[in-house]
Amino acid sequence: MSFVVTFSKMALFGLVSKIVQLFVDLIFGPSSSDKKKNGILCYKVLYDWKSNAIQSGDPNLFILKFVGVRDLDWIEREDVSLYTVSETEFVFARTDPEVDIYDVEQHPFLYTAKHDSTREVGRVGRSVVVDYLRGSGKLERDGSNVAILYNIGRCGSTLLTSIVSKTRQCRVLSEPKALLDVVNILTAKERVISRDAAEYYDLVKETFILLTPDLNRKYFIKTHSQIIYLLPLVHQVLPGMKESYMHRAMRPTMTSVMRAFSSMVPMWLAEKMFIPQMPRNLQKLWLENRVAEFAHTAIIMALANFYLYLNERKDRNDIKSFSYESLLEDRSSFCRSFFQEIGIDMKYVELALSAMNKDSQKNSVISKDKTDANKIEVSDEALEWGKRLGLELGIEMEGQDYRISNIHEKKIEKID
Repeated sequence: MSFVVTFSKMALFGLVSKIVQLFVDLIFGPSSSDKKKNGILCYKVLYDWKSNAIQSGDPNLFILKFVGVRDLDWIEREDVSLYTVSETEFVFARTDPEVDIYDVEQHPFLYTAKHDSTREVGRVGRSVVVDYLRGSGKLERDGSNVAILYNIGRCGSTLLTSIVSKTRQCRVLSEPKALLDVVNILTAKERVISRDAAEYYDLVKETFILLTPDLNRKYFIKTHSQIIYLLPLVHQVLPGMKESYMHRAMRPTMTSVMRAFSSMVPMWLAEKMFIPQMPRNLQKLWLENRVAEFAHTAIIMALANFYLYLNERKDRNDIKSFSYESLLEDRSSFCRSFFQEIGIDMKYVELALSAMNKDSQKNSVISKDKTDANKIEVSDEALEWGKRLGLELGIEMEGQDYRISNIHEKKIEKID
């Protein structure tokens, strides 16, 4: 019932927002001459339809009033950052300078922090931005100042992000929406996302460059789990980027997923949204073994994540993997190993580990207090179903927790 109410509110807000925005544009919208200028169309946020029940940051939930055309160097401002992406347009947000949207202790997820603090929205054609980037030489970057953490979701990646954030040695981007936009664009195309899909390179590189504009600053990006679909492309366009992967045993992961999301997202919607993004062999595997339960949908999504990681690792040894179990077993050694991987000095380990004592997803709808109140557990039947399908994909599980046994983690040296 809660989902029906939320979905109805989203649909209603979306419809009303479009109608109101059309009316505002008729009165205050940019002229045809404004649209032809080689600049950014900027809009002031008049109203935000977002409620606590709608967590996904989306500029279409704003009512916007056009305020003028800005020069392209507006995107270089400290309080301006990339918000969303389409094939033809980049959308930027100017946020409240009093709000540190990169402080993950206060704002676990960048997309909600950015949405809630946006004061002005800038829209500009993609080709205009690309010319600007090319003229500044930024498209020649190799990503060596950026570290990215792919993950399967509900695996401790947000906790690890909090640990990194504590050091203040990088700007932390926790689940930027722009990368999710790129995934949605590319997985909807007929062409498979693969290393040789050169027609996808530009959009991926441009998005990463705009998310991490300062060459003199280190960045750490923790992704949504779906960003794994970009894995074959990232190394092709930004070979200097430090890539790592975080995972967790299947049983605790699936139990956590169900507690966090099963009451918010019904099985049919999860299937409609996420199955079409998968490689075709996994879509076929799902259709042949489909079970109309949320747990099974979540498991096939996790299998797709593991499959893509293992497939990319076949001829690469530079994407190191880290498990939540290893973090719990020896947090200090784990932290040192991870910091070594992404280039943070060991003197920050003790400070960083103070994040372990807090809920890394506090102030969100999936905070520990809220998810722990849900006592649902993934069934053995669902896990055995997943184990059987995993074997067909080259994914091996073992033990009562169904730990993935053929993911070789970075060796973590014990500290005496």
